[in-house]
Amino acid sequence: MRIVRPGDPGYNKDRVISNARFDYRPSAIYYCANAADVKKAIAAAGASGVRIRSGGHQHEGMCSANGVLLIDVSSIDSFQFEEGRPGRVWIGAGAALADVYVELWRRGYYFPGGACGDVHVGGLTQGGGWGFGLRQFGLTCDSLIGVEIVTAAGEIHEIPRPGHPEDQRLLEALRGGGGGNFGVITRFCFRLHPMTYGYVDVSVTWGDAQLPGDSLDQLLKRWMSVFPRDEDHDLTTFMRLLVAPSGTNDRLLLSGRYLGSIPNAQRTLDRLLKGQAVPREIKYTLSPFRPRKGKGALRLDRRERERLREHLGTHPGYQPGPTLSGAAAGASPDLTSTCAGVSLRHKISSGFVRRQVNPNLVPALTNVIRRTAPEPPELARQYVSLHCLGGAAFDEPLASAYAFRDRAVLLQYQAWWRPDAPRLDKRCIAWIESFRKTMAPYTDGAFINFVDRDIPLAEYYKNKLPQVLVPVKQQWDPDDFFKFEMSIPPR
Repeated sequence: MRIVRPGDPGYNKDRVISNARFDYRPSAIYYCANAADVKKAIAAAGASGVRIRSGGHQHEGMCSANGVLLIDVSSIDSFQFEEGRPGRVWIGAGAALADVYVELWRRGYYFPGGACGDVHVGGLTQGGGWGFGLRQFGLTCDSLIGVEIVTAAGEIHEIPRPGHPEDQRLLEALRGGGGGNFGVITRFCFRLHPMTYGYVDVSVTWGDAQLPGDSLDQLLKRWMSVFPRDEDHDLTTFMRLLVAPSGTNDRLLLSGRYLGSIPNAQRTLDRLLKGQAVPREIKYTLSPFRPRKGKGALRLDRRERERLREHLGTHPGYQPGPTLSGAAAGASPDLTSTCAGVSLRHKISSGFVRRQVNPNLVPALTNVIRRTAPEPPELARQYVSLHCLGGAAFDEPLASAYAFRDRAVLLQYQAWWRPDAPRLDKRCIAWIESFRKTMAPYTDGAFINFVDRDIPLAEYYKNKLPQVLVPVKQQWDPDDFFKFEMSIPPR
């Protein structure tokens, strides 16, 4: 186990997390290679407390703090396949999604994870996990059937244990209850989803020229009403509405994934968009490899693996970050994606559209976008993402802490800006807060994967907080050792 402390070479690099607004200095960083290492780290923490980091993507920076012992599980990234009937796989909490997709894809399985390949399994799964296979396979947590956990007392357990029916309550809490609450999860066991066909990534763009009059509002209303409830569950999409100067060519993006062929994707999309504004551009991108179920794992050379990792781990248009290139960026890298593994300043928030959609929701949303003066594009981007739910996400195959099975649309308000531009902090954060409050009459609750510390904890879990999460916290961490700003309270 590698331990890094203040003053050691690399400490300033190792303490960086994905949100550059937070500049924390932990007392030590323990890079754990297995559960036994985590046990040692917990014992060494003492009264200083711990934080748990798998990929560092906690939007409010709660995976780190000043003066704490930081348990980093990014090196726990192994895969153990048990391909019986039904098949399952153990995946280390520190595995990046891009690597997860490659390892499962080459064996003929689809992993219903998120759209950002740089996010790691630990935080995504415990928060619920929205992804482009959601309408077919559900949330990421809906496939979770076991974990390896290290408790505050340093005990290592593989859950569920024979003769311990109460372990199912822990799994229920871990399916959507948020990371870092009950212990350190070092490995996750998922049910495997066989997939013997390829998939198609779709990208449809409208500029201001293609959206005259009220056509933007009509298009958004159409998407909200028909896409989440369509019978073809092979298609999962999101919409992105961008703050930009008048005349922009990419005001609205509809993007997603179709688990099947290009002709089938075209037929479904044509049917769902019939009668709407004609887009500026439509792209269909076929997955580069077809999985070979039943013939052993697909062998890949280094170039093929990197190509597949890049394709499976990214998605056109999903969470594009500031474009930092040219003279304005100076020596900064060309950052075109918030999923590129580079620390950016950002603030996000969220809200689930109420089950009964208010007809004033879309006009209120588009009005915010229209009246917002855009920041310089080389400095920041502001937008709202509309995530399609429905399909398998309406069902609950396994008990979970996710409290919004009846919701069809999830709104995510986003602002991303340069890491060296703290002067934009106040403006961008205020914009997110104002946007969320404007939409509050039409939304309810929030998604813990898109955490915002300004939203009360109960809004993320609703009745699941007192009924599921607090009792599990009482059982597994009664002394509140795993405590942070928005952790589950033990009472």
